[in-house]
Amino acid sequence: MRGQVQKGKSENLQFRYLYGFGILFVVLSHCDGGGIEMLSNWIHFGAFHLAIFVFGSGYFFQREKLEKPFSYLWYKIKTLLIPLWGWNLFYGLVILVLHKCGFTFGEPFTFRSLLLFPINSENLYVLNMGSWFIFPFFMVQFIYGLCKVLLDLISKPKVTDRILQAAFVAAGFAGVYLSGHGYHEAGLYPVFRILYFMPFYAFGMIYKDFLEESFKKVPVWTGLGSCLLIALLLNTWYGRTVYAIPASCDYPFGVLATYLSGVIGILFWLKVSQILEQSFSPCKSLAVLGRNTWEIMIHQFAGIMVVKSFFAGCNRLLGIFTDFDMTAFLGDIWYLYGPKGIQEYTFLYVLGALGIPLLIGGLKSKIRIGKEKE
Repeated sequence: MRGQVQKGKSENLQFRYLYGFGILFVVLSHCDGGGIEMLSNWIHFGAFHLAIFVFGSGYFFQREKLEKPFSYLWYKIKTLLIPLWGWNLFYGLVILVLHKCGFTFGEPFTFRSLLLFPINSENLYVLNMGSWFIFPFFMVQFIYGLCKVLLDLISKPKVTDRILQAAFVAAGFAGVYLSGHGYHEAGLYPVFRILYFMPFYAFGMIYKDFLEESFKKVPVWTGLGSCLLIALLLNTWYGRTVYAIPASCDYPFGVLATYLSGVIGILFWLKVSQILEQSFSPCKSLAVLGRNTWEIMIHQFAGIMVVKSFFAGCNRLLGIFTDFDMTAFLGDIWYLYGPKGIQEYTFLYVLGALGIPLLIGGLKSKIRIGKEKE
């Protein structure tokens, strides 16, 4: 997500690549895997893909920013919440038009849904479904910043960091435990989503302060092999790949497995990112994804709809793709058509989910540059 991925004055390619992997895995999760595994049968994408961004935010947390707490808060509101509600308005109007055209997915556009969906909805206006993550992402940072400012008044900064990190881990564990017993229901989904992500924010800080240098020295095959071995043992114990669905507060494997699978997923792809950073040739395509996580998170379902609309148009106008289900197209956002049911065609939806947001991001950049030149 939006945030500083810098190390000194240069870009931190390690985390840029990690973010690229994270957003790619989010898209693959929404496209039935996109016809490729990428080890999701070992470490499920849902166990860690969103946690990557919270982990990175904790890693890049700058304590000196809190010397001006209101400026820090305003920056977070300006870069996260205002665009969140702005795009929610846009997609609410889009869904209003689509309903007039015969589409049936998505809740009706109302003033109440416009205000509350970014906080309490899992699907929002469907085409911006991926943006549900932004509010808990903001709140984790806000809660830490607020508590940090208050605790620093009564103790040393390093002490308060450790207290808060321990509290965040404990809060997350409690949240997952209570979710497993149904306490997230009755309108409390937003609270338990926030609780789930809190330990990953603390883990990002702990990793930077204590583990980073040691982890970099771990041999590649030792690091990657250890993560896969732990994943295999977890999956063997539970009889299937361990996963988490934070949008619906669904953690069926308990506290330990939920966070252990999340941590090993982050560490595995962090080690891969370290390898890529040290290679002679930059991985430009992955870096591009890592620089456009915001746009992809917001607009990925719009990109998927563009691909489905192509198949629908070919079906109606050219009489091809005759097995295309028009009813499902109009009513089910999760309907992913592949000619003759071939799974590998879902990779086209991955291209759409990445390509359309990147196009939107490019247009926004050109507009921004044009304004700066005026």
